[in-house]
Amino acid sequence: MKRSGARFQTAKKARNEFPGGGVGSGGALAALPALLPLLAVFFLFLLPALASLSAGFRTAPGAGLPHAGLPHAALPRSALSVTLFTLKQALLSTLLALLLGLPGAWFGVKRRFLRALTGIPFAMPPVLVVLAFVLFFGRSGWLNRFFMTVTGAETGPLNILYRPAAVILAHGFYNFPIVVRLAGDGIAAARKSWAQAAESLGASPFRAALTVVLPIAAPSLLTSSLLVFLYCFTSFAIVLALGGGPAVTTVAVEIYRHARISMDFRTAGILAVTETLFSLAVFFLYILADRAFHRERETGRAAAGEERPGRETAGSGAARAGYAALLFLLVLLPLLAIPVQSFLVRSGWRGAPALSLKNWTASALRVFPALGRSLFLAALSASFAALLALLAAAGAHFAGEKSLFGRALRLSAALPLVSSGVTLGLGYYLLYGRGAVPSGIVAVGLLAAFHAVIALPFAFNAVYQGYRDVPAGIARAAATLGAAPFARLATVEIPLAAARFRTAWAFAAAISLGELNGVLLIGPDGFETLPVLVYRAAGAYRYGEACAAGTMLIASCAAAFLLSEKKKEGRFVP
Repeated sequence: MKRSGARFQTAKKARNEFPGGGVGSGGALAALPALLPLLAVFFLFLLPALASLSAGFRTAPGAGLPHAGLPHAALPRSALSVTLFTLKQALLSTLLALLLGLPGAWFGVKRRFLRALTGIPFAMPPVLVVLAFVLFFGRSGWLNRFFMTVTGAETGPLNILYRPAAVILAHGFYNFPIVVRLAGDGIAAARKSWAQAAESLGASPFRAALTVVLPIAAPSLLTSSLLVFLYCFTSFAIVLALGGGPAVTTVAVEIYRHARISMDFRTAGILAVTETLFSLAVFFLYILADRAFHRERETGRAAAGEERPGRETAGSGAARAGYAALLFLLVLLPLLAIPVQSFLVRSGWRGAPALSLKNWTASALRVFPALGRSLFLAALSASFAALLALLAAAGAHFAGEKSLFGRALRLSAALPLVSSGVTLGLGYYLLYGRGAVPSGIVAVGLLAAFHAVIALPFAFNAVYQGYRDVPAGIARAAATLGAAPFARLATVEIPLAAARFRTAWAFAAAISLGELNGVLLIGPDGFETLPVLVYRAAGAYRYGEACAAGTMLIASCAAAFLLSEKKKEGRFVP
């Protein structure tokens, strides 16, 4: 009887500590390390964000903030025009991403080649997208040179750079993988759960898709659209490089210009407030849509039967082949232009290209030191982000999905999505500016913390999903056998979720490798990373040096992305 009672008490304790059954004292003790991510988010995100927003409420040039900007009466009109253009380009970019992504979501969701092909742009930093567009679609780019060679014309037909069309095309190209992955998952679940039933009742495949699959998958379409809109609305590097001055500028770019060039922190603060308000509205809509997506997916799983392979018709095969050809033209060729161009040298504007290592030898003294700085910064920031994600995910997992503490941890980990890197960088500059932080390793550490906070939502999602994927029976058995929460975490949860932890580290490293905003805003003098080198070299028309640095950046980001995808299962969340 005593042994039976002891086993009953142990099982009761396990139910109390295991997620879904409440948090006992042991679970609460295990959640204590999760206070570190909360403190990190407070000091590294909330305080800088509030500092950035508070600058917009300054009514006079005093109070420690210099005011060298526009007259007070012109501020609302300037902010309004920039905001309207930002909203317009974000909406058009989202529509283009949907046009590019929906065929891939429909055709390529179960084709590994198409799925991998559509994921390439998301693995590349925005500055590489800019360089690829200039090399491929520019006035002297590959496409125009091809048309000039074929037709014998003096000039090419494409003239889209430094116009709104270039920004919209680049945004659509860069963000359509989100539509492919998120909408593709929703469409796949709807087809598996309901399409076969509709067809068995006499509906044609087209009618089943139009009346059953797409309405059921609508939450996933809305989720992907809102996420794309949020990324396009807060975009910085693409607009900074491809914009055409005052006529083609966005809120994020104007924040940078007013803060770092004009030193007009009040106007930058007003724009930061505007950006944050719109971002918050879109973010909460995204949360609601994502919840609806999860409900539909769970309902679909409950209703799903055995999946039968669909029939491959000549029309669908041709459509898939055409879509693959379009992706090859819009995705692979522009990115391949960067490494190829790094090994080509022309004797003149119309000279024939010749293979040469001149670009590499001439830029080696800048490219390889920049590579070393980028790798060091990526390793430092990724380790910090993965540690914060590990602690936050463990705390949320032990506390339970419905507990207040668990919800607070998940919300704090997702908060950096609300603010753009430029708005956050402005807050860092105001709080920890160069006058307050010495140059050298301390400034680099601050920059690594900035990158870690930006990558935290993605790292947290990967680790938390790893905990959720741990079979409930294994964790419950460990608790039943007397394993304390810390012991269970160290011996069961973390080893089983190790692949997801590696994913979190690699994805955070990839984000840091391609991040440009923070280095421009708060980076120490002389700390030139690969994205900064690509941006500056391309802006100075040193395309050979830019391509050499871009090639190294492509290789580094591809390696990190492949590491993050290795043996990874589950839904893609950007």
